[in-house]
Amino acid sequence: MNKQSLLLVLACLASAANAAGVSDILWLSDVAPKRARPVTDADHSSHGKPGKQQDNMDAVIGGDEGDNLHSGSKRLWLRQGDDPANAGYVNAAGLSSDINLINAQGKRSQVAQTPVNGLAHAKCDFTELGFYNAHVARESVQDGVLRRQLAKAELLKGSCCMKPADVDPAQTKAISDPTLPLEIVRQHKPDELLFTRIVSGDKISFTIIGLGKPLPGVPVTMLTQQGWQKKAVSDENGRVEFTMIRDYFPAWNDFKRRTKESFVILAETEATASGKYLGQPYVKVAYQATLSGKYAPSPYDYKSYAWGLGIAFFVLTFSGLGVYLYRRRRLKPFQEIRFNESA
Repeated sequence: MNKQSLLLVLACLASAANAAGVSDILWLSDVAPKRARPVTDADHSSHGKPGKQQDNMDAVIGGDEGDNLHSGSKRLWLRQGDDPANAGYVNAAGLSSDINLINAQGKRSQVAQTPVNGLAHAKCDFTELGFYNAHVARESVQDGVLRRQLAKAELLKGSCCMKPADVDPAQTKAISDPTLPLEIVRQHKPDELLFTRIVSGDKISFTIIGLGKPLPGVPVTMLTQQGWQKKAVSDENGRVEFTMIRDYFPAWNDFKRRTKESFVILAETEATASGKYLGQPYVKVAYQATLSGKYAPSPYDYKSYAWGLGIAFFVLTFSGLGVYLYRRRRLKPFQEIRFNESA
């Protein structure tokens, strides 16, 4: 093997290693997986009627969001990968821990996994309005490095109809868990109240926190469902800001103003520490934190579609009317002309 071939092989190995590391991103999603097969007789009870558990599965496995803003029930699925559109769903056997919940008042609770079709899944039920944080951890030792992955989702039982005077400010504040070594907190806007809607073109800010304190100099990456990525580094206050890219450009007749797509915020840092985890020694700890969310097309996008259609209709109508009037003016009334040949 010559030197050029060796360098090519090494470059390919390095690229594969980097891709493997990136694709190991762990995050929580409220989008259910699509059913890969039709319902069969094996899915039904022995009496020939659909079993109650299978009916629930059919209602969940649809590939769409099953919960809305006003619902007191939120479903979460654990996914892995750096492509929010095609990331795989984690098997329940690959995660033994429960979902940890914390509300705006700091009250903690745990939600046990309820696997669906063998996939890691949890159903969180809320009785009170407000924001909640849900997170789950996964740990492993690889090559002497303890990898601590912390996947987090911000949940909301809210209302779009409440007036500012009727909303308790404590219910609208961003929630942070001071026990987490690495956490991403989305900064809420002053007029957000209990209705969150992030759209393309919005600037959204996050704070990177470790054990309750802002962490400066942490690399942060935003990943969107359309494959767009943006990198930044947290400032001295642990803050980082991204502008949601406009990446939804369907044909005008396929534009859906209510469509929503996923984004994932990723933060990674390391710390020198030694010890053992499940009998395996390590000399360094690598932290990975994620926060997932949803964004929608900007209202200006579908308004521009409407304006464009309106202008096109006006131009076509005006042009047709102009052609019609022009041709009408060119018409001359019939006139009979007689010649007197004898004159």
